[in-house]
Amino acid sequence: AAAPQADATAVAPARPAPASVTAPAPAARPRRDKDRFDPPSLTRAKNEPLPGLRALAEFAHPALAIVGLGIWIAYVMSRDRVFAAIGFGLVLGAICAGLSWAVSTARAARRSRPDTLSFSPRLLLVHAAGAAVTLLIVVLITARA
Repeated sequence: AAAPQADATAVAPARPAPASVTAPAPAARPRRDKDRFDPPSLTRAKNEPLPGLRALAEFAHPALAIVGLGIWIAYVMSRDRVFAAIGFGLVLGAICAGLSWAVSTARAARRSRPDTLSFSPRLLLVHAAGAAVTLLIVVLITARA
């Protein structure tokens, strides 16, 4: 009797490949050599979607408010409509800077960054109410002027 012939197309059982020893991956290098000495806060700031937005808003909000107050005092003393229009624009700019500062601070707080300023909700509510009253007064006086 003839022995059954092995099928030539039969697949041999798969054996796992021997584990190869690979060298550990090199540590991630900074993209530029001049960035390697940056402190963590600067590295974090460079990786933000809009780098420097918080710092700009933190400066611009009070700066625009102070300059706007000065222009508004000039309007009250002179009753010149140009000062009223400039003051109105500066108030709107200060409000926009304050809102962007609040939003960027809230985003940073959600990421649990240690360098974020945190204000109490009561303080933010009082500040927002004062801004709303100020805007209302400026709009009413500017419209009347």
